[in-house]
Amino acid sequence: MEDIKKLKQNKNIKYINLDINNPDLETIYYLIENGENYSYAEKMPDKNGYIYVSHEIFKQAQLFILEVVNKIPITLTELEIARYLYIAIGKNIGYDINILPDKNATFNLKNISTINNIWGSIYYTKGTNLSLTKLYFYLCRLMNIDCKIIVTSKLGYQKNLLTIQNRSIIVDIIQDVAYIQGNFKTKNFLGFNDNIELDQKIGYIKDTYNENKIEKSLRNLNYQDEKIIPTILEKTSQIIPIKNIKPIELGIIYEEIFSKYCPNYEIKIHNLYINNYPNKEHFLLINYQNTYYSFNYTKNCFVEINPQEIKQSIEEKRIGIYLNEKIPFILNKENKILS
Repeated sequence: MEDIKKLKQNKNIKYINLDINNPDLETIYYLIENGENYSYAEKMPDKNGYIYVSHEIFKQAQLFILEVVNKIPITLTELEIARYLYIAIGKNIGYDINILPDKNATFNLKNISTINNIWGSIYYTKGTNLSLTKLYFYLCRLMNIDCKIIVTSKLGYQKNLLTIQNRSIIVDIIQDVAYIQGNFKTKNFLGFNDNIELDQKIGYIKDTYNENKIEKSLRNLNYQDEKIIPTILEKTSQIIPIKNIKPIELGIIYEEIFSKYCPNYEIKIHNLYINNYPNKEHFLLINYQNTYYSFNYTKNCFVEINPQEIKQSIEEKRIGIYLNEKIPFILNKENKILS
């Protein structure tokens, strides 16, 4: 709050770096109410932020963060709180295919910068390795949990390191977002990925993980049946909360399901978008033996799509295809529409 006094005295300040290693709730509440003249970035232990967002983005995102923190049950231990925060991030933030250079001929650097800011990632519900590790760090520090950001590759890939009761726990939130959105076991919360009692206590699952329910639903199917793929799609869509899952994460989930239950089937998942310029509404196309399926969010089920309809929509530019997507019987090797 000493810095707040300086703000009041100096009208030329336009940019604020908030210390997310030592967050102060009194300062945060003040800036939510009175900080409309500033832009915001994170101050890390080793450097100031450089990606700034508006006060409106900061305010709405910070209110969300405070809501998450205020909903934490008072009965949770430190470890359970750390797991609760991990799940909360995964439930609300996904990855954005539109920032991947190998999937887009052009992409907006400003958008990438914005979601690298922790408040920007919350506001737009899209994150990156950089923003999600910072966000998890920030949430843990708000709860006085010992958390660090560690670099694990020469390319700068980041993870979080928790120290709880003298135990080190390495977590990698961005690799678990898909599994969290599908209510599956996580794979990157070292030592506690399938602790069913812990996950029941924090309210992540009611009884068991969804892959266990899928196993029970699919175990006795006739996998020689020519209708096996639509059957799997129908049964799994009744278990997985697809309406709440973003397309990249949904693709990861179904890649895993198909590799487990149909390992010898040549099933492909393609990335397309509804061309609502300047926005691209990403959706998945599942392809098996020249038959195509996609999830209809209005009907809340998978539907079969006629290849000719896909071709026509692409020709009329109502549907676009992300780069490096090879769709047999619709596109040739040069990614041109087949006649």
